[in-house]
Amino acid sequence: MTYPPPRDANEITSLAPAAPGWQIVVTSPRSGDREVCPIVAWAAQRHIAADGTPDHNVHPVFVLDGHTWTLGDLDQIIRADGEVIAPDEQP
Repeated sequence: MTYPPPRDANEITSLAPAAPGWQIVVTSPRSGDREVCPIVAWAAQRHIAADGTPDHNVHPVFVLDGHTWTLGDLDQIIRADGEVIAPDEQP
């Protein structure tokens, strides 16, 4: 066994609640339609680059089709080209 143990891609290393009003537009894997979803938290998430090096970024955690997602998680199922909408950008 190697130490430290290898970590999964898209691992959430930290989580903070999102202020009310943040939203994201993404494609639903269930319907294929674009959906406006509430962002409920911000996640510091570890991604693994193609060359194997870790990359850390902050990503929205949102509710879509009754489940919570990050863009990295959703991208494993359907192209996750999310557009974040700030509260002051609401129509």
